[in-house]
Amino acid sequence: MNIIDFLKEQKKWTVSKYKLWKAYHSDYEEYNHWQYHNPNVKTQNALEAKILRQTHVIEKGMSLSHPREKFGVQKALELLDFIDEFVECGYDIKDSVPVLNALGVIKAYLAYHEERGFKPEDVLVRFEKYSEYLLTEEKYGIIEVNKADMEKEVHSSFPEFFMSRHSVRQFSERTIDIEDIKKAVKLAMKAPSACNRQSCKAYFYQDKDVNKELGKVIAGNTGFDGEVQNYIVVTSDMSAFYDPFERNQVYVDGGIFTMALVEALHYYGIASCVLQNGEYKERNLKFKEICKNIPENEKIILFIAIGYYKDDFTYAVSHRKNVEDVLIVR
Repeated sequence: MNIIDFLKEQKKWTVSKYKLWKAYHSDYEEYNHWQYHNPNVKTQNALEAKILRQTHVIEKGMSLSHPREKFGVQKALELLDFIDEFVECGYDIKDSVPVLNALGVIKAYLAYHEERGFKPEDVLVRFEKYSEYLLTEEKYGIIEVNKADMEKEVHSSFPEFFMSRHSVRQFSERTIDIEDIKKAVKLAMKAPSACNRQSCKAYFYQDKDVNKELGKVIAGNTGFDGEVQNYIVVTSDMSAFYDPFERNQVYVDGGIFTMALVEALHYYGIASCVLQNGEYKERNLKFKEICKNIPENEKIILFIAIGYYKDDFTYAVSHRKNVEDVLIVR
C-alpha cells in the first residue's frame, strides 16, 4: 500500500471512530435528559412507568411460592408516594390504566396479608383516599392456574395460545430435557434479525453449580431463585454489525429472539421469566467468568429463568395499557 492509500485508510478509520463516539455521546445526552430519575421529567408516561415498575415489585412478591412474611410494606408506601405525585402533577387517575392497576394491586396486597393475619396499617390509612377509584369487576394481583387448563389454551387458537403465556416464578423440580430446549431454540431461530445475520445465541447450562452462581448475581430473581431449574443466557454478537447506525442492533435482535424463544418454551411446557441484564461492566465480567464459554465479542442481552410448569401455580396479573394508548393512528 502506498502512502496516499495508507493516509486515506487512516482518515477513514479516524472519521469512523469519531462518528461512533458522537453517536454514543448523543445517546448519553438523550437518555440522561429523559430517564425518569431526572427530577425535571414529569410526563405522564414517565410517572406511569415509575408506578408500573413499583406495582410489579408488589405483585411479583405475591406470585412467589414462599414470599417473605409481611413483605412489601415500604414498597407499597413508596407506590402511594408515586400516585400522590401523579395526582399533584395534574393527571387524572380515571384516565390511567397503570394507576388504576396500581390501586387494584394495593387492594389485592392488603387482602393477601389480611388472609395471613397481618394488617399494614400505614398502607391502609393512605390507601383509603383512593378507594373510590377501584374497579371491582377487574382481577388484580395474582391468578391461580391449573396446568391442565393452561395446556388446553396452548393447543388452541393463536390468540389464546399467545395470551396463555405469562412470566412465572414457580417451577417444578423436574429436570429440564435438553431435547425440549433444542426444539424451542430451533423455533426461535425463525425470529427476524438484521439482514438475516442471526447474531443471537442461547447458552443453556446443565451444571447446577453454574446456575446457582448465576442466580446469585442476576437481578430480579429475588425470592424464587431457589426454584429456578436453569438459566438461559441470551447473547448477541457485536461483530455482526459495522457502523454507528447499528450500535444498538444487538439489543433489537436479542429482544426479538427472546420473545420467540419464551413463546416456544411455553409451547413445549416450559415456564419462563425474562430477567434483564443491567449494563454494568463489572457484573458482565462476573457473568462471563461464571459461564466460562461466552466470548468477548458477544454482548449478554438478558437471562431467562426456566423450569417445567407445576400442576398448580400463580402468576402476576400485570394489566396492560389500553390499546388506544399504544396504537397511534393518524
